[in-house]
Amino acid sequence: MAPIKIKDHFFPCSITIMDSEKGLGDKNMDFLFGLDMLKRHRCKIDLEINSLFFSLDDGAYLEAPFLHEKDLVMTEGGTKGFDAAVANEELQRIMEESIRKQMEKEDGNVEDDESKKKKNKVDGSEDDAMDVDEDRKK
Repeated sequence: MAPIKIKDHFFPCSITIMDSEKGLGDKNMDFLFGLDMLKRHRCKIDLEINSLFFSLDDGAYLEAPFLHEKDLVMTEGGTKGFDAAVANEELQRIMEESIRKQMEKEDGNVEDDESKKKKNKVDGSEDDAMDVDEDRKK
């Protein structure tokens, strides 16, 4: 058990450390506040206003608003610091590189007439290739 401070209140909690190197969870999640702790502290989740409410001893509730995606840095699954222009440039670069590689691959598979003649000279079948070319013309 460890105390977790929310605003000016401490709540005793068991916390699961999410260590992705050991295969526990996600690299974007530091710890998991589980259902057992939500039950222990009689929490209420209000998704309409995006807040978690902790029940206090006097019957009141302590509100802990959820962080919005825009408030979390990108390394933690958020969009804080996200630059759309930079991301679009990177996507454009990746697409252009992919197209260039595909064109190179296709160019390597399609031989022009000059390449065919050179290849046929090497394997001694130049006359056969010319005969085929002559047949196509007819």
